[in-house]
Amino acid sequence: MDHTKINLLVKLQHLDNQIESIVSLQKGLPEEIDALDEDLLFTTRQIESRKKIADDQLKQRSHLHEIINECKNKILNFKEKQTLARNNKEYDALSKQIEYEEKEIAQAEIQLQDIVHAVQRVEDIQKKGRQLIAENRYDEITEEMMPDDILHQQLEDLKKQLDQKREELESIVIETAEDVDSLNKKVEEQRALIEHEATRLLDKYDHLRSGTLRNAVVRLNRNACSGCNTRVPTNRHTMIVQGGFYLCESCGRIVVHERLFEEAEG
Repeated sequence: MDHTKINLLVKLQHLDNQIESIVSLQKGLPEEIDALDEDLLFTTRQIESRKKIADDQLKQRSHLHEIINECKNKILNFKEKQTLARNNKEYDALSKQIEYEEKEIAQAEIQLQDIVHAVQRVEDIQKKGRQLIAENRYDEITEEMMPDDILHQQLEDLKKQLDQKREELESIVIETAEDVDSLNKKVEEQRALIEHEATRLLDKYDHLRSGTLRNAVVRLNRNACSGCNTRVPTNRHTMIVQGGFYLCESCGRIVVHERLFEEAEG
């Protein structure tokens, strides 16, 4: 068996491990930033939805008040005309006009009252939410229970947290950029070597790493695959010790002797 090929692959895994180690310095910051982004978007949509409802209610109230004022002016005008009516027919016609405008006013006032009740309902629900917050009963709070001022404060807090996390991540990326670039170049060079010498091994390596596995090549540890702790058959130990490799029957990883990693590190 040509052990040079597996040595090349172990070196590639070692380089990829170094990149993974640097990325791990980010301490899950990209995932935290994504989660904060989602929370920020959700909270923003809540606030915008509430603002739209409030704006619509304000416009509707203004429109209804205009209708009421117009109707009242018409009624005054019709009553003045009644005093000048020349006969009962004219008087009755004006009375019907007045009656119609009064119905319009009544309908507008009902709609205004509905808006008042809707606003009051929101205030009562948020008051209940504020009480639950004071009692630390957050698990009982629904979206609509969250008071407006607290929701806006949450938005500001999320923005600050997001800015802090982004700055922290950017700082780490800047500090490690040179090392990552250098390692990436070494990985490209190493992959080129393996593509020339052992294409099938590289295909197997890439296939394993295309899933959830990052460590496609692992050490033999206490006669077992260090990736999944499955014992390696005794009849394969000699081959591994001599510098060969074994494909784990459980996880599919490429198992090699620890000495190959030490050589790669050196």
